[in-house]
Amino acid sequence: MQTIRQVLAIAHTEFRFAFRRGSVVAVTAIIGLLVNAGILVGPFASLSAWVANSIMTPEKIQKLASFGLTVAEYAKFLREALSDMFVATTMLAWFGIFLALLFLPIATSSTIPADRQYGVSDLLRSTPITGFDYLAGKILGVLAMVLLIGALMLGLFYAITEITLFSTLHYGLSYGTDLFFMELTLLDGLPILIWGTTVGVLIGIFFRTRRAAIFPGFLAGVASLVGWAFTFRAPRHGIFGGMTDLAHYYLVQNYHSSAIELECRLGGQDANLLNIAGAPHVGFGQLALMYLVVIAALVILVTLARLWFQWKENF
Repeated sequence: MQTIRQVLAIAHTEFRFAFRRGSVVAVTAIIGLLVNAGILVGPFASLSAWVANSIMTPEKIQKLASFGLTVAEYAKFLREALSDMFVATTMLAWFGIFLALLFLPIATSSTIPADRQYGVSDLLRSTPITGFDYLAGKILGVLAMVLLIGALMLGLFYAITEITLFSTLHYGLSYGTDLFFMELTLLDGLPILIWGTTVGVLIGIFFRTRRAAIFPGFLAGVASLVGWAFTFRAPRHGIFGGMTDLAHYYLVQNYHSSAIELECRLGGQDANLLNIAGAPHVGFGQLALMYLVVIAALVILVTLARLWFQWKENF
């Protein structure tokens, strides 16, 4: 119980310091804004076309009847198809979250060197805490800040999206699309943020000043980006081309909507988002293996960092 209180105390202090330093807040916010912009630009640019398509004329109603569609079915199709477009644009927009693997290690690499540079480390060593308590508190505090800013960016995305859609089309995103974004945030965005933050904090244990840790943080970010992209690369097929990771591919492959089902019915063949019919299937087992690899790698890195503290600083 004492250890938990010590870790939380360090985390609380680091959380407050993260606001003052500003780099972690700025980098996370910029990445969030880039992701939001990447998702929203395409659908918002075509809003006028969706408004025009929603206007019913006798000729359009007659044409719909020739396909066996009612006005109500067509209206539902338009809403679902627009929501599908938001899901489809995540393929390009999600490259923005990959930037977290590159820039978060740079922004967080100064966390531990800052304590050494300003004499905080000497003060902490006079208290009954261990190197593990210190590392855990530092990682937890910075990660809490990153996740807070990430949550604010997600809230901003929903605010902009829903306000814009309701003001122009009088409806918002479908339930299936909302669920997709929540799953994408938890299954893909969260692991990436945790990895980038943890690697950045740990790389700083080797340096005495904040400036000295910046370039190694950049190298750690490059290694993280390249390693993640190749280790967890999605199957090369169609428009995907292996450009996203397994989690995003898995979610898109399992995404369904009534608009896609209607396209299947009218077209007489299978239809799916991003034209990945016949693509190699990614199952939940592969996704679970991806997370096990990430967790195992983080455990190894934290253990090595703890041993380094013990060896070099007897802490």
